[in-house]
Amino acid sequence: MNCPTKLFHLPRYFVLVLGVSLLVAHTGCVSTRYKLAKKETIRPALAYDITATPSEVEATVNTAIVFQGPGSWKRDAYWDEYVLTLVNRGDRTLTVETAALTGLAGTSAMSGVNPWALEKQSRTLADQGFGLTKDVAVQIGGGVAYVVAGTGVGAGVGALVWGTTGLVPGTALGILTGMIAVPAFIGGSIYANVHSRHGIEREFARRRLLLPLALAPGQTTQGSLFFPITPGPQRLALHCAVSGAEPRDVFLNLAPLAGLHLQSASPALPTATLTSP
Repeated sequence: MNCPTKLFHLPRYFVLVLGVSLLVAHTGCVSTRYKLAKKETIRPALAYDITATPSEVEATVNTAIVFQGPGSWKRDAYWDEYVLTLVNRGDRTLTVETAALTGLAGTSAMSGVNPWALEKQSRTLADQGFGLTKDVAVQIGGGVAYVVAGTGVGAGVGALVWGTTGLVPGTALGILTGMIAVPAFIGGSIYANVHSRHGIEREFARRRLLLPLALAPGQTTQGSLFFPITPGPQRLALHCAVSGAEPRDVFLNLAPLAGLHLQSASPALPTATLTSP
C-alpha cells in the first residue's frame, strides 16, 4: 500500500515555496508614506522669484513646492518646501542662522530638519484648523483640507483547510506557504519600508539648506527650507549674522503666494512661468 505522503514531494515543494517567499520578500509592500512621487506625475515647479535685497544679503524664493503640487518629489508630502537662492553681496562672511514662515493665522513656524516630524506637525495643525477661523476654507491638494487619522495596509491571506482525517491532499503546499511566505512577506515589507524611508530622508537632506549656513563674500547657494503646511503664507524671515557687524534680518513678502492652501484665494495667485525643478 502506497503511503499517502507520496501525494506530494517535499523537496520540490520546498523549492517552489522558497521561490515564492523570496519573490514576496523582494517585492514587499511599501507604505505610501514612504513613496516618492511617480516620475510621470512630477511636473515642473512654478517660478515666482520673490527677492529681497537688504544691505549685503540677497535672498530669493524661487518656488514653493506643496502637497501634490508642481515639483513635488514625495508622494503626499505633508509639508511646504521653499526653494531659495541666497547671495552674499558684501565683503564679510554672512551666516543665515534661522528661518521662520508666517501664515495667514499670524503664527510663525521655524524651518524643520526632520520630514516625519514635519508631517506630524502638519497633521496636528490640520486637526486644529491651522488656527484659522471657520469661514476660511483651507485647500490642500485638490479639495478642502482634511486629514485621515492613520493609514491601513491590507494584505489578503488565504485560509488553510484542514481535513477530518489529516491534511486534505494538495493543502500541504498551502500550509508550507503560510508558514514561510507570510513571514517573508512581512519581513520583505519591513525591509522595503525601511529602505524607502531612508530614501526619503536622503533626498530631504540633499535638498535642505543646513542652518546655520555660512556664506563667504560673493558666494551663492541654492536649496530648500521645509516648513509645516502653512495656509496663506505672508512672510519668510531669515535671521542673519555678519562678521563684525549688527545682525541682519531679511524679510521676504510672500504676497504672490498668499493664496497657497486657501480655496477662496486661488484666483488671486499671479500668472507664474514654468521652470525646471
